[in-house]
Amino acid sequence: MSSVERRVWRLAVPLREPFITATGVVTQRELFLLTLEEDGACGIGEAAPLPEHDGSDPRQALEALTTRRGRRPPAARACEEIARLDLEARREGRTLCRLGSDAVPVNVTLAAGPPAEVAEHARRALEAGFSTFKLKVGLPDDSERVAAVRHAVGSWPALRVDANGRWSVEQAVAAIRALERFDLELVEQPCATLEELREVRSRVSVAIAADESIRDAADVERAAALEACDAVCIKLQRAGGIGPARAAIERARERGLEPYLASMLEGPWGIAAALQLASEQQLRLACGLATLSLLDGPVTELLGAPEGGVLAVPDGPGLGVPCDAGTLARLGAEVLAVTKLGRRGQRSGRSR
Repeated sequence: MSSVERRVWRLAVPLREPFITATGVVTQRELFLLTLEEDGACGIGEAAPLPEHDGSDPRQALEALTTRRGRRPPAARACEEIARLDLEARREGRTLCRLGSDAVPVNVTLAAGPPAEVAEHARRALEAGFSTFKLKVGLPDDSERVAAVRHAVGSWPALRVDANGRWSVEQAVAAIRALERFDLELVEQPCATLEELREVRSRVSVAIAADESIRDAADVERAAALEACDAVCIKLQRAGGIGPARAAIERARERGLEPYLASMLEGPWGIAAALQLASEQQLRLACGLATLSLLDGPVTELLGAPEGGVLAVPDGPGLGVPCDAGTLARLGAEVLAVTKLGRRGQRSGRSR
């Protein structure tokens, strides 16, 4: 009986520039990768907890992946599920999801920073063909920065702002009323809770999207029942994988909410999985998946760059992104644990 070799890797990837939001500054992404190898085939999953963004604990994700015991946070569950699905799909010569299109519309994400600098990033993105811009807000100079970006891109492209839940209800209402003259497509997570989003939504004219307060289909149902938002941003890392994210998208549509997908500043494996699901689901709103360019180093070369505001969907097999040990080693990934499992999942040996 053949066995599955299970390896857990750590990959530290610097960002090209510090990524500034109302919740803090990110300068490096610590990614945990899980590879499964059996009979010459491999599958890979990615866990990308982002404590600066949602308070997630990378240590919990790592412990769940290496020991397979204790609490399994959503990022670890997503990693496990995608690695298993990737192995199966590569073995069968297909993609993880049934693709409905070969490219997905994506927005460019603009970190907070000096207005002139952020506006220059926006101008370059416009020249590259982006038609949807998401700008981080929740800082004292929001009005100047949003004005600069709108001036740089002109009147046509869609402009979203994202406060990452940092405003109170009164702050959100005042800020949105001050910013709505810049023709906003939506405001993402102005406050921390769904109850607060409901109050803000009842007092402003701009569409409200829920992000951090949405994990799975149950949260989508609650958001709809509260009439807290018009759209929901779903993330595979927070949902716990493709299956739970798909269920959340389907529930959103059933309840009249517009779903879209976004990344947690993942590497190419997590983004590839989200692109395949976005293609399958034929999402109408631009997705926040054009974030690989925020990272630095050779890892950014494993997935194509956006062209004309769309990102090509890897067409497999599996995720369509390399998962072999040689590639991971060249990227600088280090092996943290190796386990051999029988077909039914029992341990047959362990090293490191």
